[in-house]
Amino acid sequence: MWGLLWEFYATPECFEIRLFRLLPIYRLKTTNIVAAHVIEGRFNFAAILNLGSHPCNTVSMGNRLPRRWVLVEKRWWPRFLAITPKNPDEFAAMLIHKV
Repeated sequence: MWGLLWEFYATPECFEIRLFRLLPIYRLKTTNIVAAHVIEGRFNFAAILNLGSHPCNTVSMGNRLPRRWVLVEKRWWPRFLAITPKNPDEFAAMLIHKV
């Protein structure tokens, strides 16, 4: 899924973040993904706090000015990744169903 700086990929084996579509900078196995939540609004602190996210355990990898984020919950620290894919609902479904 195309982004300005970061690009996000979901495969059956892993979730990957690439820089400029070429350089893989982060890879997370799908077995380590607990959940993926779609959050409405960039500063929707009530929804984020209800999920257990906090600025000290969340890494934000946003490359757009979106209205919707995907909050990926994983097993290890930092507990959450906040990303902005092109189609948040479809991307969250791919992460959860490991398709």
